[in-house]
Order: sequence, then structure tokens, then C-alpha cells
Amino acid sequence: MSAVIEEIRSPGVTVSIEVFPPKSENGAVRLLEETARIQEGVRVAFTSVTYGAGGSTRDGTLNLVIELAKRNPGRVVAHLTCVGSNEEALSRLLSAYHESGMTDIMALRGDIPEGMTREEAVSGGFRYAADLVSWLREAGGVSSIGVAGYPEGHPETPDRAKDLDHFVAKAGAGADYAATQFFFENSDYFRFVVEAAARGLEIPVAPGILPVRDIDQVVRFAGMCGAAVPERVLSALEPYRGDPEGFKEKSADLAAEQISGLIEAGVRHFHIYSLNKSDIVLGIADRLGWRR
Repeated sequence: MSAVIEEIRSPGVTVSIEVFPPKSENGAVRLLEETARIQEGVRVAFTSVTYGAGGSTRDGTLNLVIELAKRNPGRVVAHLTCVGSNEEALSRLLSAYHESGMTDIMALRGDIPEGMTREEAVSGGFRYAADLVSWLREAGGVSSIGVAGYPEGHPETPDRAKDLDHFVAKAGAGADYAATQFFFENSDYFRFVVEAAARGLEIPVAPGILPVRDIDQVVRFAGMCGAAVPERVLSALEPYRGDPEGFKEKSADLAAEQISGLIEAGVRHFHIYSLNKSDIVLGIADRLGWRR
């Protein structure tokens, strides 16, 4: 069993972080420094590395994954998206991961590239993330497969029942665990997990936590992924627009409060979207007693 699965199934509280590949070499250096700060301050179960927005920066993803894997063997999860791709291209990327000792994958459909129709995007043979999960299981050599979940529903699937069916199908295809899109109302997460379990879901579902760094940014992110930002979150942060340090402190307060509520309900693994920064993540750790 991979270290990733062991951590997620652990009875104790564990935390993973997610980062994205910067667009410049200097940005990559800063990201490695920020990631190291988080890992020095908090015991990180694993670090997942996304593709860039809209499926861009694949080369940057590969380079970052390889470097992080060298520094944290067995504790890096590489994202693999299938939309707009084919089996040959995915095989090459998967081989590159394997050559670097990378065998833990987050399997995602991915965003449809700008200027490409949905049918063009799936012409490579992968229509849904479940198709990618099945292909990975058949290809072999993968230690763990994670998938995404959307507590408030996928923005492209307004039919909630259909969206839940797609989610459960990913588990049926061979996924080991799921990490959710960010949300701010814990009730959305609990409803999602209960409804998925009623459809036969048995894999762990880690809640995705997004510490807010900028009000306008989080509203934009939420609009893109079908999430909602409650007025209570906006009103709590609004007074700190001109106070960067105060904003970080309040953001850490809100995230720690949300996580505490989930822990009280029995949740044990948390997936934090770090946005490539350590400060608020470490602030959350201070509040929750997670500091090393």
C-alpha cells in the first residue's frame, strides 16, 4: 500500500497540500521554498501538483513533480488530466513519472481547452475521469489513484443526481480516494458524502479547504468551479482589505474554524489548497495545534 493511501486511511488527523506549477523559473524556486516551509512546520502526508489553469504548463508540472519527488519520495501526487489528450500522450507522461519514482496519480478529466469543443476535447477516447481511472488500472504500475469530488456539484453538470453518479463511477473504476473542490459550508460536504454513500461509495473523501488570500480572487475561483462564497466569509474578511497581515490572520481563523467543525464530526484527512504560499497554512496549523 502506498504512503498516500496509508495516510488518508489513518485514524489520526492528516493533512495534504496542493500546489500549482508557476510560470517562471524564479517562481518555481520560490514555490519549492514555500513548500519546504510548510513541511518544516507541519507534517504533510503528501503534496499534490496540478496542471496549470485550463490544462496549461504541462512541462512545468513534470519538472516540478520530479523535483518534489526527489525531495519527498513516495509523498508526491501528480495530476493527470485526459481531456484533449490521447493514450499515447498520457503513456509518455506516465512513463516520465514512473522513471522518477512517481506512482501516485490524481486522475482528472480536466478543463476543456479554450477554443476546443467538447467533442474535440474527448476525441482521444477519454470522455470522463472514470475512463482515465480505468485506463490507469489497466496500464498498471500505479500505487494510488485519487479523484475529484464536487460537494456543490460540477459546474458543467447541473443535474446533481447525474453528477453524483459520475463521481461514484470513478470509485467503481478503481479510484482509492477522493479530494473535493473547496467549499465553505460544511453542510455541503456532509450532504455530498451521505448522498454518495447511498449510491455505494466506499472510498475516503477528503474535504478540500481553501484559505482565502484575496476576496476578489476567491469569488472568481468560486464562479469558475461552481462553488459558493457565503456572505459571512466575505463580511468577515472585507474589513481587512487594506490590512494584509490582518487579512491573513482572519483567513487562518476562518479556515481553522471550518476544519475544527469537520474534525468534531469525525473527518480525519484534510486537503489544503495552499496557493503556493506557506503563511496562512502555517497560521492554520498554529490554531489547530498541528505545528511540529
